[in-house]
Amino acid sequence: MKNKVKFELRLDEDVCRKAAAVAAHEGLTFNNYLVKLLRNSVSYHERVHGRIDPSKSELPEGAEIKE
Repeated sequence: MKNKVKFELRLDEDVCRKAAAVAAHEGLTFNNYLVKLLRNSVSYHERVHGRIDPSKSELPEGAEIKE
């Protein structure tokens, strides 16, 4: 199993509420919806700009690895 990273995310309240509504409409948890959006964004970026080597990237400040 891959390690999971836990971090705090700050959002505008209206955006958060709307995203939660979309997640519910799609039958996803809020967390899974955000993961889906991030995966899609990274996938698009890699299609356009080439593969990203995660070993050469830093985790965001405050991120905590959970095994």
